[in-house]
This record gives sequence, structure tokens and C-alpha cells, in this order.
Amino acid sequence: MMQLSKTYNRYKDKWWALPLVLPFILYPITEYLSAYGMVDGFESNFFYLNMALTTVLTMIYGFKSLPGIILCLFYRVYPDRGLEPALMSMLHYFTSVAISCAGYYYFTGKRGRAGFGRYSLTWQRIFWLIFINATLFLNYYHAELYLGLFGIHHSLMYISPFTTRTLINYQGMIVGNMTGLPMMYLVIRSIRTPAYLVKYLKRIRLQAAGEMRLPELFCLFGSLGLLTILMISPLNHALPLMNSIYTLTLLLPVMIWGTLRLGHAAISIVWWVVLIVLCHNIQSFIPHDDAYYKLHLAVATSCFSAFSITIILMAINISRQRALNLKTQRLMHIDPVVHLPNLLALETDLKQNTVSVLCQLYMPDLELLGRNYGLLMQVQYKQQLALYLEPVLDKDELIYMSSGHDLIVRISPLHAERRIAEIYSKAKDFRFIRDGVKLYPQIGCSYCIINYPVGHLYLLIGELRTLAEISLTTNLPVDLRKQSSRQVQNQVKIKVDMMNQLQRALELDRFVLMVQPIESKDGDCYHEVLLRMRGNNDEIIFPNIFLPLANEFGMSSSIDLWVLHHTMKYMDETRHSRPNQRYAINLTPASICRTDMAKHIEKLMIMHGISPAQLVLEVTEAEELTNNVQAEKTLDALQRLGCKIAIDDFGTGYASYARIKTMRADILKIDGSFIHNINSSEMDYKIVESICELARMKNMSLVAEFVETEDIRRTLYRMGIDYVQGYLIGKPTPIESLPATQSLPLAVTAVG
Repeated sequence: MMQLSKTYNRYKDKWWALPLVLPFILYPITEYLSAYGMVDGFESNFFYLNMALTTVLTMIYGFKSLPGIILCLFYRVYPDRGLEPALMSMLHYFTSVAISCAGYYYFTGKRGRAGFGRYSLTWQRIFWLIFINATLFLNYYHAELYLGLFGIHHSLMYISPFTTRTLINYQGMIVGNMTGLPMMYLVIRSIRTPAYLVKYLKRIRLQAAGEMRLPELFCLFGSLGLLTILMISPLNHALPLMNSIYTLTLLLPVMIWGTLRLGHAAISIVWWVVLIVLCHNIQSFIPHDDAYYKLHLAVATSCFSAFSITIILMAINISRQRALNLKTQRLMHIDPVVHLPNLLALETDLKQNTVSVLCQLYMPDLELLGRNYGLLMQVQYKQQLALYLEPVLDKDELIYMSSGHDLIVRISPLHAERRIAEIYSKAKDFRFIRDGVKLYPQIGCSYCIINYPVGHLYLLIGELRTLAEISLTTNLPVDLRKQSSRQVQNQVKIKVDMMNQLQRALELDRFVLMVQPIESKDGDCYHEVLLRMRGNNDEIIFPNIFLPLANEFGMSSSIDLWVLHHTMKYMDETRHSRPNQRYAINLTPASICRTDMAKHIEKLMIMHGISPAQLVLEVTEAEELTNNVQAEKTLDALQRLGCKIAIDDFGTGYASYARIKTMRADILKIDGSFIHNINSSEMDYKIVESICELARMKNMSLVAEFVETEDIRRTLYRMGIDYVQGYLIGKPTPIESLPATQSLPLAVTAVG
């Protein structure tokens, strides 16, 4: 059987195979389905399908169809009419079809072979394959009759083309081509490739309105069947009006109803069948003995052609619009970057599943890898991880893209814990290879059982994200049921409340500037400004509470600008009572990485009349500033303005000896963790001593933090520390409480 199928597929398109056989098989069928009648003693066609057959054969097989068409026509015409009419039939059939197909393919190219119902090809097909084809066919036919090339057969004698009979013939060809081309294409493509029929049936299902139900379908076909039966039933029933062209006009709204609900693929078959039935029984609603028989025939065939064009065009447009809507809905459910189902798709799928288990995979290291390798790396990682996890999922289980660096897996609740463990284990085994390097970011996992309906999906995803962070430390999946859901919700609520307080503090100036003195051995003194925030009940909130959240919500840069503005405003207002005052101001990495930060600071200094020498800008080394070109440009621009740059908390985090080699700064602040036990820890003493040597080599001033005893201060001064800061020197106080002085060396503002 397999060998027979391979042989068939190999030879089916040869000129001596299907192109030769199909005309002999299908021509008798189209001849039988076509409808004819006598008009003025001559045979006329009311519904002509033979031309549609030859046109589709030429469309699909091209020149390969020529032998089959010629032999079939000769075989059908020669026995009844002789050699000359047979040759003329072959000539005018082939000439009209060849010219129309040539023009059609000239404008459409190879895409013209696509199935019927495509909007982009509709107008070319109507013009070339229907109107031009029928017009050429009829004109060639009348020309051959005029020249007497069909012989002396009575039915083939020449008459004037400008008659009602000619109009009826032309409209019969138009209707036959309009409805017959799609049907002949369906039949021939299905014989050539049986899978096309299955595809066509699927298209019928997809093009039908999704909300259509069986009662509506029964009503539609019942109405259509009733009208058709009334038209073709004998004339002796009690409703003679229904046996007339009047009933034909009632078919149009019913067909439009079917068009709107079924789409092109189904309605084209339905209308084709209706036309065959009506045209074969046309004598039932247009009696031959009617005085206006020819006129009524012309009106009926014109209705057939007008209805066909209206129904087909409307069906194509409706199907196209429905396909665009489906495509839009699919795109709405797909993440446009990662090309995985999104949270909207998850909501839709949860509605279709009463009980589901959601498993959230959290990958925080993607943020760092994305900065080093780019966004494309993050996208490829998620795509490949989702593909890697597919083998452990069932057919109806999917992986969804969540916001940030998360993936959500929806699985069935059966054996949930075992399967979650399997998914998590496989996810941890995944290795992403980039430029020959294997990368395996940490993955946290949390999960929960969810029941439909879901009214809190996004809050639930937030809770799972928090639990997935816990999973990073336990290295085990975390079940939401076994954790305190209330605790997780409270954490989220606290974050949101703090974000609102930060926004309110920025808008209503509810931040408080505190200052702490920094002095040298010879008495030179300046101040660092420390930020506090007033809460909802006017309580003081310290920066270790709100600054991490400000960084998380992207508000740290706005807070820095607030501190800069209000510090310089204070300096401007007190320039007479506190001349030559100087302040150091901490800048977060988000501010340093802004392209316009240096211009903002320069603008504020001009606005308040502040000299750059009065400002020291402290920068805490962080991951975001490592190898950051924009940060280096900003610091360089600030130094060129005349501001001093200080590296804060040196010795911790990302502030290292390697970094200090390349970074240009004026002041180095040693973190208090090395100062607090300097007199009792030899290790701390050696570290501070080495920092001092490095600072001297770089011509940098040194500031020691957390100086709380006189012994520590003496030790630091002996080591060459220039400035000291701590409770021994002075505790933070509101900036407004600073006493008036005649001359002050320098003051520093910091957010910390």
C-alpha cells in the first residue's frame, strides 16, 4: 500500500496521468450538472459548468492539461457534430481559457494557484477567470457561428448576438464560473491530494461563527430548504406566488444570513447546490408558456449572477474578517518577544480547567546576565528552557511568560507534588550555552493549587514570586499552602504602602534633611546630609527602610534630585549666616547612569548660585556601575564642573582595589566595618593601612566612618586619615539646627 501511494504521488502530475484522466471523468459530471433550456428554438445554458472545469484544470496543471482537455472535447463533440465543430469547440474553449489564465497568472504569479476564498486574489479571479473568460468564450463562439465554422447543424446557426438569448447564455456562464470554479478546484485538489479535503473541512469549521449552535443551523437550512421546495414544487398548490421569481428574491436575505454565520468555505457549497436545483427546475417557477418567458429567464439568470457575486464577495470578506479576529486573539495571548503564551492566555486556560496547579519558576540572575549579554540572551534562555521542559508536560499543559524573569507552568492536579519536583529538578539541570560558555542561573520554584473562578490571579502570581525567592535559599519547591499566605500578602501590602508614602513624600516635601559633621585633624569641618522620611503618622522612617524600595520601584533618582534641590536651596537661603558652607551629596547608581544628571546638577547650581567647590558627590560602588560607560561619562562631567567625587563605603560590595585603579575620584571613604574594631583587630588595621597607601598613590583624601571613641580617632590620624566621621564627632541633627558661623570650610550631603 505504501509503495502504491509513493508511485501515485510520483506520477500523478505527469501529463499522461491525472491531467489526462480527469477531463474524461469530470466532463460528463459537469455536463450533467449544467442546466440547459430552449429559447427561441435554440438551446441556451442557464448554469454552465464545463468552462469552470477546463479553467481549473488549466489553473492547476498548466500546459499539462492541454492533451486531456483537447481529447475530451473531441471525444464529446465529434460523434454528434462531426470533425469541424469538434475542432472549433477545442479552439474556442482553449483560446478563451488560455488567454484568461495567462492574464490571471501575469498579475498573480505562482500564488494564483492558492485555494479560493483568499481576499487578495478575489478581484483578479473575478475579472480574469470569470468575466474575461466568459466574454471571450461567448465572442469566439459567435464569431465562429458567423463564419459558419460549426457546419450546418440547426442549433449552431448564426443569429444576432444582441438578443435576450445571448444575455441569458452570458449570465449562465458568469454564474457557472462564479460558483463552479471553487467547486471544481475543491474536487480536483481533493483527488490530487486527499489531505486537502480534510483541510477544507477544517476551514469550514474555523470560518463558522464560534457562537453558532445547532438550533440556529437547523433554522437556517430549514428556511433555505423550504423556499427552494416552494419554488420547484408543482404549480397546483395553494400558494402560486411562491412559485415565482418573487420567492427567488427571498433567497437572498436567507443566504446572507448563512454567509454571515457560516463563512465562505461552507456557503459556497450550499449556494452551488441551491443553484443546481433551481436551474434544473427553472420551469417550475418560470412556465414555458408564459408570455414573458424570455424576460423572466433573463431576470432570473441576472438574479443568479448578482446573488452569486454578492454572496461570494460577502462570504470572502466575512471569512477574512473572522480570520483576522482569530489571529488578533491569538496574538493577544502570545508574548510578542519570547513567543510564549502570556498571562491573558493563562487566564483563558484556567477558565477551561476547573482545577489546575500553577508552578512559578523564578530566575533573578537573568537581570545580571541580560546586562552583560543583552536582552536577546534573556529571550533565548526562556525559550530554550520552555522547550527543554516540554517532555515532562502533558499535551494540554503549557508554559506561560510572566512579567520580569519568571515562567509559569500550568499542570493538572494529579500527582502534583511529584510532578512539581520533577519539573524543578529538570529546570535546574538545564544548561544554557552562549558563545561556548555554559550558563546556569539560579532558579526558584513555588506552586499552588488554583480553582476556577480566579479573581485574584495577579496577586497570586505576586505571592508565588515571593515564595520562589525563598526557594532560592532552600533549594526546594515551596508550596503556597504550607506557607503563611497572610504573611506573603502583608509583605506585598507593606511594599505598596511604602511606595505610596515615597510618592507622597516627593509631592508634599515630607523628606527631612539631617546633617552629620565630618572634621579633620586641623579643625576643618564639613557635613554629610542624611535623609529621613515622615510617615503617614508623622513618624520618622530611616533610609534603610525606604531606600531599597525606592531602588526597586525606580524612584531613587527622583529622591536624589529632591535632596540636591533642597540642600542647595538651604545653602542659598543661609549663604550670609553660613558663608563658604560645603556639603557632600550621595548619588545612587540610577542617578549616575542617567545621561542628563550632570546637566540637572549644573542647572540647580546656577539656579541657587552654588559654587561647584561647595559640593562633594558621594558614589557608592555597585553592580550597576561596573563597566558602565554612561556612569563614567557622568562622573567625568561632574568633575569638569568642579565638584569633588567621593567613593563611599570603600572595601565592601563592588568597591574593590581593582575598581579604584580605573576610577577617577578625589575622596575615598573607608567603610565603618573596618574602623569599628581597628584597635583590636590586626586584620582591620592592615586593611585600613593598605587603603591609606593606595589613596596616597592616587592623591586622594581619606575619610573614616563610624569613629566612636577617642582612641580610634588618634589611631586614624596616626595612620594619615584626613577626615573622620561618627558619633564621637557629632550625631545627625536637622539641617536647620546648624548654628550660624562666620566661616565654614565644607559640608557634604548624603542620602543614607
